[in-house]
Order: sequence, then structure tokens, then C-alpha cells
Amino acid sequence: MDRSPFLRILLCTLLFEITVSAQPQPIKSNDKIYVGFLDDAREEMVNWKPGVARNRVVRPAFERTTSGWKEVDLLSLPPRLKWTIVFDGRNIGQVESQGNEGGGLTAFQTILTPAVAVPKRWVSLWEFAGLLDGGGETKVRRPLIVVSKPYFRDPDGWQRTQLPDEVRVLVRKAFRRQYSHVFRCKDEKIVVSNWNFPDSALNFPVAYASNKTSFLVETDLNAGDCGYVDDPDDPNSGPWFFVAPGGAVRRIGSFMSLLDAGDYDGDGQSEVVFFLSQGENTDGFVLYDATFAKPITLTWHYH
Repeated sequence: MDRSPFLRILLCTLLFEITVSAQPQPIKSNDKIYVGFLDDAREEMVNWKPGVARNRVVRPAFERTTSGWKEVDLLSLPPRLKWTIVFDGRNIGQVESQGNEGGGLTAFQTILTPAVAVPKRWVSLWEFAGLLDGGGETKVRRPLIVVSKPYFRDPDGWQRTQLPDEVRVLVRKAFRRQYSHVFRCKDEKIVVSNWNFPDSALNFPVAYASNKTSFLVETDLNAGDCGYVDDPDDPNSGPWFFVAPGGAVRRIGSFMSLLDAGDYDGDGQSEVVFFLSQGENTDGFVLYDATFAKPITLTWHYH
């Protein structure tokens, strides 16, 4: 008996089932997806306590409903959750947590999973310490994103990149449009009130590219010593720009460091999350969907 037709049919059936099961499933009307952060208990380290926080917590931050992403509704948040821990498009573990009625910098949940079973990333003196880095001795583990469903892949493939010259030109033009009046400073005093800065004065310390030929670009204007900056609309605030595949450029925010990217709602497109540290009193997390049209934020204040 020739089994080849049967085997071909069986193989096609299996491939079809695999393809269907791999497709993102639409969010049902009564379904919610929660995104939070496996974070150090920063509450323990206020006033620049040296070392690393003894405890870690889960900070629920965002939820995805049929109408899109929004800040989490704590009243509807289940009191106990199992989270998938994600990093760089990979599932790196699970953690279980339950609600905590105590006060904190944000609402948080206590971790039930034994500490030895909870993955962690390197300890940093500054990168994600935010305003806790004021004394230079407070260390913070890298925050990790947690999702209430096993969504972790990064289909847009965001990666660090060297910025192509043509994209540099686009971002410089967008920066000049955004900031039509720029100060040149020295010793915290304005020496030129309407500075036509040269191209060499605008640097691009960090850039990311997606597999859809879009870019995320941090800018740094070398305008001299203009003093303390806490206004996100200031050209010296380290503005970030999103460059769409067609070349359209838009400023999306300031005072940010890219934390991770992934498809956290299973719709086939990546969300991007930043760590925010602004001014004297505000740290937090910022989530953008694939359009980068509207930031969703979780912030806290130390005093």
C-alpha cells in the first residue's frame, strides 16, 4: 500500500494545526491581560540606603482590554496571579503573587514563589535605579516584565543598532522642527538665546531598530552647561524619537531608558516599555503599543 498520500495529508494537517495554534488569539469581551514588573522593593531603599533591597515585589501596572491598553484597574485585579516572566522575547520563568494591603511607592503584590526560583538579571549601580542613584551606593536589580498570560515573543525584533546616516538626517530635521528655539549655555547661564546649533552638536547615544525598518532614537544635545533640567519639553531632556517605516518622525518622550519589548497582548505586534526617571521626585514605567501614539504610565514619587 502506498502510504505517501496519507502521510502528505497527515503532515499538512499537523502543519495547519501548528500554524493555527501559533496565531495570536483575539481578546474576548470579558478577558483582560495584565502587565506588571518584577521589581526590587524600592521602598526599602529610600534616602539612598546602600546595597540591594532584601525583597522583590510585583508591581501591577497596565491592562489590555478590548478597547486597548490602559492603566491597571486595581479594583478589578485578581487578588492572586500567576505571571510569566519575560525578557528579550523569551519566557524566563514564572512567579506567583498576591495582593498586599500595605503602603508602598505603588500598589504591589507580595511574591509567593520561593526566592531561589525567581530569575533575576544583573545588579546595576545606576541604569534602572532612577532617583535612588543619588548617593551612588544604592543598587537595583534589572526590572523584569511579567504578563498574566504566556505572551512573551518580540515579533517586531527590536534590537540595538548603529543608526544609518539617512535616519540621522531625519531625526535631526525632526529635532529642529520640535525645538525651534534652543539655548546655548555656559556655567548655567544662557549665552545664546536662539542658537542655530550645528549637526555635530546633536548626538544619538542609543538607537534601536525593528525588523519593520522602524527606529527608536535617543537624542542628546550638547548645548553646554544649562543647569538642572526637569521639563520633558526641554531640548536638553534627552528626547526620544520614533521613526516609522515610511520615514515619518515623531517625538515620543524624554528622561527614558528602553527596558524591553514584546507582544504582551498576543496581537502579533510588539509593545515597547521604558523606564522613566524625571526630575527630583518621579520614577516609573512607560508602555507604548506598536503605534507609539499614546504612552501609558505607572509613576511614583519619593516624597
